[in-house]
Amino acid sequence: MKYFDKIPSSVENELVKRGIIIEDLLYCVKADMNGEGCYYDCYITFTKETLHIISGYETYGRMMNRNSKLHLLGARKSYKPMDSMTYEVKDYAEIPMSKIENIYLDRHQNTARLMVAEGDKEYAIARLSIGYSDKFEKFAERVNLTHKDEEINDTLLDEVKTHCPTCGEPFPDPNRPICPYCMDRHSVFRRLMGMFGEFRLAMFGILFCIALSGVFTVMSPYFGTKLLYDDVLAKNGKYFGQILFVVLLMAGVSLIGRVLNICSSLILAYVIPTVTHKLRCKIFSAMQTLSLPFFTSKQTGSLMTRVDNDSENIYWFFVDIVPYGLMNFAKIVGIAVVMFMLSPVLSSGILLIIVVIQVVQSKFYGNQRKLYRKLNVATRASTAVLSDAMNGQRVVKAFAKEDQEIKRYGAKNNEMFTIDTMINQRIANSVPAIWMFCRLISNVLGILGAILILKGQLALGALTALLSYTDMTYEPISFFTWIGDRWAKCMDAASRMFEILDSTPSIKEKENPVHIEKMKGDIELKNVSFEYEAGRPILKDVSFQIKAGHMFGIVGKTGAGKSTIINLMARLYDVTGGEILIDGVKLKDIAIKDLRKNIGIVSQETYLFMGTIEENIKYAREDATMEEVIEAAKAAHAHEFIVKLPEGYNTKIGSGGVTLSGGERQRLSIARAIIQKPNILILDEATASMDTRTERKIQTAIDELKKGRTIISIAHRLSTLRDADMLCVIENGELKEMGTHDELIHKKGKYYELYQLQADALKFIGFDEAS
Repeated sequence: MKYFDKIPSSVENELVKRGIIIEDLLYCVKADMNGEGCYYDCYITFTKETLHIISGYETYGRMMNRNSKLHLLGARKSYKPMDSMTYEVKDYAEIPMSKIENIYLDRHQNTARLMVAEGDKEYAIARLSIGYSDKFEKFAERVNLTHKDEEINDTLLDEVKTHCPTCGEPFPDPNRPICPYCMDRHSVFRRLMGMFGEFRLAMFGILFCIALSGVFTVMSPYFGTKLLYDDVLAKNGKYFGQILFVVLLMAGVSLIGRVLNICSSLILAYVIPTVTHKLRCKIFSAMQTLSLPFFTSKQTGSLMTRVDNDSENIYWFFVDIVPYGLMNFAKIVGIAVVMFMLSPVLSSGILLIIVVIQVVQSKFYGNQRKLYRKLNVATRASTAVLSDAMNGQRVVKAFAKEDQEIKRYGAKNNEMFTIDTMINQRIANSVPAIWMFCRLISNVLGILGAILILKGQLALGALTALLSYTDMTYEPISFFTWIGDRWAKCMDAASRMFEILDSTPSIKEKENPVHIEKMKGDIELKNVSFEYEAGRPILKDVSFQIKAGHMFGIVGKTGAGKSTIINLMARLYDVTGGEILIDGVKLKDIAIKDLRKNIGIVSQETYLFMGTIEENIKYAREDATMEEVIEAAKAAHAHEFIVKLPEGYNTKIGSGGVTLSGGERQRLSIARAIIQKPNILILDEATASMDTRTERKIQTAIDELKKGRTIISIAHRLSTLRDADMLCVIENGELKEMGTHDELIHKKGKYYELYQLQADALKFIGFDEAS
């Protein structure tokens, strides 16, 4: 069976009970509601003869969804695997395929219904969240094709995974089936350590220095207590009176330990920054290979965090946590060995009490971690409000909403303050109590040791050594108590970075693409459909042709799908249905570099990089000469204002540079497209930020550019498209009309309505078409 959603064994058992042969099932899909809209796990599957609908819930699956917060408490083991679940059936129905005339999806704002047309009646067999629409459309199509006994093409059919099979929680990113709760952090750590492969010798040196340093750290108290009191100061001691020897020995041990620490720090100072630097470069390089949908589906701040903050977390984990973790581990092992050599009885009692303290501290820090997570959420919310207010200062000032913004930020800041205060109060109350308990243990140990000394079962030096080692254990034990939180943060950061490295571009180049060095510019759209999100179609079955060297205008109301069409032509996105051809070659078959080289875009959203004006114009073609830069600027009517700037073409723009007006920025954007010398030029509201006089200059420049080029233009002012060779009107994602300006005016259809509305609006504000 080829399934959209896999049938759990518990559901299979219920189907088998009803006489269904699992091997006969063709496809299966899962909805989150039944036909009445009740929230159940509803499975719809079919054979060639019958459509089966079964709804209910899995006993443990239902409990998992209600108690998903248990993940945060580390209660993964409380979840049973899917094979051990039982499915409680609430409803079951069968519909003979012979009775089904049609099965289709009825979409609404946030939900959809899977409808069955049977004779004169139509009814819903399942309801679903709108996000599942895409797979249900494909499922319905296969039911209808099976009913008609037509061939089904499953070449592109992939299993749609939306939920974690272990815990049942939805994946945060549908395109990345990785569950943050069930993620194997150890495998992430192993992969991260793999990046240190070229530094194996250096890493061995670090481990050697740290381990040896730990040994010398443990030896130092032994020489200052046991050796000093029992072997040097005692009259019957092995080294009686050789105080200088002990002092030099202690100094030597301390010095060697320090030198080893310095050596490991020096090696770390080279290795860790090098690895994080390479990781940052890899992440940024990987980002540049990804397609536009990846960036539009993620927040810019989130991606910047992955490059900077996440790599910084990894850096400090390896600088602070790893070396000190190894050192503390070596300390604990060494201390335990020495303590048992001195007094097995006392050492056993001490270590048992220390384990109890460790458990208490773990509980304390476990509760603290929950508060730290809340503080992190509150901090992000506070930062978001702050960023929002700073970026929107013009609007804040315009509406005199300073006091409102102060209150809004104050509310978030108070929430952060409350949690922070709670954390510090707990620390202030708990930490001293724990340390007082530790001191009490030391005092009890001293008393017990004194009793053993009086009985002749323990030497004074051995007791002082035990007391010193007991104090030494508290720090490494505390270190390992809170290290888990830092470990989790680092592994989560590494996982987010690896997500980018593992991401594949949604716009993929064919294995052996067609290379077109210079395109003629013939473009054809055949039954093109597109949707940014499943269940929300933007374009529906759009078809038209553009002849090479012609100017083609696309008009329509805001949100009609005009910009989407040109994004598809430039293959910034791939069509959902249909196909686009350039010079008779399918767009998906053309080499992406050739496509980018031959298509220039001037968008209504201009973006200029930090740098000089010359660098921004040459961005499209770095080998362009200064003469070509000036020529492109003149063609875009940008040369006039550039030469008036203090440093002309060397004037810096962007952060810390000269501020340009919207019209000036747009003209530089046009110059950048012109210098590319594209055979196909796309103008998306290219003159939107310009006054009438400048717009007319640009139109003159565009007339010059039209020679030998195909121009696709979207313009707000319809009068600017009057001379286009062909116009098309898009409404609600559908092609409504096509023709020249005069033909469409004469037709008095949608274009005529738009034209008249715009003409009336211009007259109302004191303009006319001639102005």
